[in-house]
Amino acid sequence: MQRLRITMSSDDFRPSGFPGFTSYSIIMSILESRDPNLVKLRRSGKLQTDFSVRPLEARDSRFTLDVTVMSSEVTKSLVSVILEGSFETKLGRFEIERVEVEDFDPEQVLASSVPVRSFSIRFITPTFLKAEGGTKGGVFVPMPLPARIFMNLLKTWNKFLGGMEDRREEFQEWLESWGILVSGLNIRTVKIEEERRFFVGFKGWANFSVNDNYYDKDFLRRIDALMKFAESANVGGLRSKGFGVVSYRRRSP
Repeated sequence: MQRLRITMSSDDFRPSGFPGFTSYSIIMSILESRDPNLVKLRRSGKLQTDFSVRPLEARDSRFTLDVTVMSSEVTKSLVSVILEGSFETKLGRFEIERVEVEDFDPEQVLASSVPVRSFSIRFITPTFLKAEGGTKGGVFVPMPLPARIFMNLLKTWNKFLGGMEDRREEFQEWLESWGILVSGLNIRTVKIEEERRFFVGFKGWANFSVNDNYYDKDFLRRIDALMKFAESANVGGLRSKGFGVVSYRRRSP
């Protein structure tokens, strides 16, 4: 897994709307230019999202596309564009000026993780999670519930990185038994519109702490590793459109 920050310039592009959607549109345009089937498959809903973006950063005529890639298909498409030095999209033409690459090594992250007892998460962009039940597709949960956050991250980690499959059911039971507690929060819900569709998520911060009655050193190390992962991969729904961008801070080891 790699995180790329691509700085670009454009004379004819004018950003509008939620910048996370713009980042998504640029990535999908790049994929379509390489192989239209890559876009069809991802829009079909049959493939778990294999890239995450942060909202496009804009300063005058310069823009930074910040994307985390989890599959070889997306990586190859982005690398080919980078080597060419420029690319054309429906939004405009972009000239690539600089590329920064950061590797995410899951083995190193797991090895360096600690049994964190309390921590904070800042939800930088709108975030929502899903729970089973209700209508088809589940129920949208615009709240930072620990079980929903960490099972979502675990599913994504195991899909693209692997190595955290052991004790999965125990981990879920531990979370649903409130092994991690919400100890404070300040959030608000926001609504984002895209082509006459509305998406609701929450922004703000939340503090979490271990429930000492359910202390489990291995699970707390897993929480720490998953949150490091979340800072690159985002959390919850619409990761590929800039939702679920978070920052993580240990409050005590």
